Amino acid sequence: MCGVLNYNLIFLRAPQMATVTPAAGKHAHPYRHSVPTLDRHSIPTLAAIGFLAYYVVTMCHEVLGHGVAFYMLGAHHFVLTSTSIDSSDTLAAIAPGTSGYRFINAAGSLSTILLGILLYPLLILTLRERADITLRIFLWLVVAVGIFHGCCYIIYSGLAGVGDWKEVIAFWPHQTFLRVLEVVFGTLICTGVVRFFAALFSTFPESLTRIALVPYASATFIFCLAGLRIPNGRYLMLISVLPASLMGQAILLFVTPVARRLRKESAPEEVVPTSPTALFFAAVFIVIIFLTAPGVHFMIP
Repeated sequence: MCGVLNYNLIFLRAPQMATVTPAAGKHAHPYRHSVPTLDRHSIPTLAAIGFLAYYVVTMCHEVLGHGVAFYMLGAHHFVLTSTSIDSSDTLAAIAPGTSGYRFINAAGSLSTILLGILLYPLLILTLRERADITLRIFLWLVVAVGIFHGCCYIIYSGLAGVGDWKEVIAFWPHQTFLRVLEVVFGTLICTGVVRFFAALFSTFPESLTRIALVPYASATFIFCLAGLRIPNGRYLMLISVLPASLMGQAILLFVTPVARRLRKESAPEEVVPTSPTALFFAAVFIVIIFLTAPGVHFMIP
């Protein structure tokens, strides 16, 4: 419990006030004395935590996934944009078609899945202890989108024939069969992920549609805007930035109707308040993503 109270300090909760309607003589209705404002979730806060959650997932995919894999195989010089990381080192271990190259490409998706698995116990703890609503939604976004993003990338590579998982199976025989297998396997896994996390999403207050779609739109818009600053940005926008944002977060498009079907009790009477902390960190990382979008070169010994 103490740990959860400390986590609550991350997002400052504004007081939640009930709307009080004065009684109008003997015709007053008792239920009007406490009308929950469940449709008044703070859109700026939802947009902020949506962007922050997707930024965490994206940087985990690029830096902790691809970047660490590059480094493990001997690379030391890197260039990081808002949606990709690469190495300028020429090494036999990371040449296309090698097992090392396949490992580097698979590491991005595997890292976001691992991120979700590692943070899942913390999400369950905050849900069980009814921690701050903003913190609960933020953690759900990181965990659910992280796992879905990693699994959905397999579908995208199978359908479009580009991306990380296209490189994983490169130069193997029976390419058409392997791509069909990627689509089928990815779809089955993602369907299970949506249903699994919909049960947890159903514990949030209405409007679930707003809680899902505002973060989705916010993260997609900001990442696409930053993507325009990447060299050769229009091409990368079509094959990387847009698909990653639209498909990688697609769990937010499907989760609401499933969550409503799985809901076992009435929606809690909570409102997502305006969170100065979430807005501050979102502003900081929006500046960072726009500054780093064209590419930051760095070296790790």
